Amino acid sequence: MHPIRWVPPEARELLDVGCHVGAFLTHCHEFFPEIALAGVEIDDDSLEHARRALPFAELHKSGAQSLPFPDARFDCLTCIEVLEHVPAEDRRSSLDEFRRVLRPGGRLILRTPHAGAFAFLDPHNLRFRFPGLYRKIVGKGARDAGYDNWTHGVVWHHHFSRRELLDLAGEGWDVKTCRRGGLLLAPLAEILRWPFYRKGLVNHPICKALDALFDFDLGCPFGPAAYDILLVLRKRL
Repeated sequence: MHPIRWVPPEARELLDVGCHVGAFLTHCHEFFPEIALAGVEIDDDSLEHARRALPFAELHKSGAQSLPFPDARFDCLTCIEVLEHVPAEDRRSSLDEFRRVLRPGGRLILRTPHAGAFAFLDPHNLRFRFPGLYRKIVGKGARDAGYDNWTHGVVWHHHFSRRELLDLAGEGWDVKTCRRGGLLLAPLAEILRWPFYRKGLVNHPICKALDALFDFDLGCPFGPAAYDILLVLRKRL
């Protein structure tokens, strides 16, 4: 279920919303070196890292709900595990922005947590379910830093249904595919990865093994019970 497989090879320009350190854009460049790449990110440190890694990409500090690009610029827009970080009141306007900057016939690749059987295990919501325990074990996580000077703080990690995502997207789209993957191993792997991320040990062999376990589980189709959902939409002509 890796999003890269849905990037159209004939695309001329691709935008990654919430590009973080540029990992997905780097992957795109390796597979499609002719595509012009752009990205937006709200975290200064992550954006600086992405700029060093991708000096040829056009990168901006921006949220999803107000993209600094003209209408109908991109052939493909990716938003991977980002919409759940956007406040509920800004999600529809973010999807409106995605449609605005895509060309007619352009493709939106959207991946979010899914409202499946084990959504309650999402470790990102521990800060809300058990705030005292979260502060004691994690303190201020690295993921919190990007919100220090933003208009909102860290929000509840919402798990979306297919119907919710299509409702937020509104009219003007055709569904190309909908894939739901992951079940119990994905959230468990996320929980077990936290100590490694906390200590900056992302290259530790155990952390790498947990990453592989997470990706493996997401690649398994579990239908309505799944932990994650990938939706590919085409902007109508």
